[in-house]
Amino acid sequence: MRIRFDLNWKTAGLGALLGAAGALAVGWSGLVSIAASSGHFGPVAWFLHWTMGNAVDTQSLGIEPPADVDLGSPMLVQRAAGHFASGCAACHGAPGEEQSPLVRAMMPPPPRLEDRVGYGAKWKDRELFWIVQHGIKYSGMPAWVSQERPDEVWAMVAFLRAYPDMTPERYRTLALGSGQPAAPGGPDRVANALADCARCHGMDGQGVGGAAEAGAFPVIAGQPEPYLLETLRAYARGGRASGIMQPAAGIHSDEVLAELAAHYAAQPALRKPAPASPGTAPGLPETPETSAAVPGSIALPAAVATRNAVAAEVEPSAPHGPPYDEAGLLELGRLIATEGLPTRKLPSCESCHGDDGRAKNPNYPRLNGQPAWYLSTHLTLWKHHQRGGGPYSHLMDKIAPHLTDEQIEALALWYAGREG
Repeated sequence: MRIRFDLNWKTAGLGALLGAAGALAVGWSGLVSIAASSGHFGPVAWFLHWTMGNAVDTQSLGIEPPADVDLGSPMLVQRAAGHFASGCAACHGAPGEEQSPLVRAMMPPPPRLEDRVGYGAKWKDRELFWIVQHGIKYSGMPAWVSQERPDEVWAMVAFLRAYPDMTPERYRTLALGSGQPAAPGGPDRVANALADCARCHGMDGQGVGGAAEAGAFPVIAGQPEPYLLETLRAYARGGRASGIMQPAAGIHSDEVLAELAAHYAAQPALRKPAPASPGTAPGLPETPETSAAVPGSIALPAAVATRNAVAAEVEPSAPHGPPYDEAGLLELGRLIATEGLPTRKLPSCESCHGDDGRAKNPNYPRLNGQPAWYLSTHLTLWKHHQRGGGPYSHLMDKIAPHLTDEQIEALALWYAGREG
């Protein structure tokens, strides 16, 4: 006896319909185990991990560390260490810290990272960047809170690359700071919040880190209290983008934020220049205006010291600016900061950020002595309309787009070399 079966569009459609109905029936029955306690069957676990690896590899194609990002920089490693302790270690553990049984009962369980993130391990730089920035669905791995801050994600990649070689002592130094307790007498919630801030900013607001890591964090000591409070509020509500500061500020009440602002405003301001560091914004996009792309660029002599001498070469308000050496950059930074460039619609920075400007409006921060990377990063964010901030941050929305990349670098270097 022979059974004849003709495959045509009707039978194919019927088969697809029956298959869909069967899948719906299985789902409706409730018989499929979704219990974390049961784990995955071996073939299912293999398929899920294989699919994830392929997806990360494919979707990270084209991602490369920016030319100005050194993943071996101790300062970059330091910048992400505190966030790892507060945002990552609870699931992945840390050097000298075990994962809790509760975390290990997740499905899939978060992996230990020592054998997974170092150089020569499974993941490439671009893949680590993609995982940290976008997270993994259905795994408990969250996305970076702010997708506008790839510079922060690269800092975390640098930390992860250094992670396997960290001793428990080194990890505690980087991620937890000195362990200095908060000032006695304050409510526990304020003391705990202050101790958490101090892991990166120090109790004195000058930033933690040794000589190699110096300048990893902005100086918040002695900044105007209204500015600090509005900045914390902006982070807490997501009005200022940062995958590090939004989670840190967002868990506290306004009363706690006010106490934190008062503490750091009362600390002595920085009285010495920030450590020398590149003035570019690491990990953020540049615009094609920079003079590095201008054919035949030359370095101006170190004797350049006045606007007339600079203008004799190339007018500073030109779209790409003159091809400065470091001395020329510092002079350009001084010129913009103290006099402005009216032809570029750039007012003097000091008109707001100098002593007289801050006396008129305490919502303007002090810029002297801030790390160059920090200043250039935030000017670049403003330039690309990604910065946000307190009630007066909109003023910079009108100014920063007129800055070239070279002018941003010049301002960052000049202010970094100023005493507080």
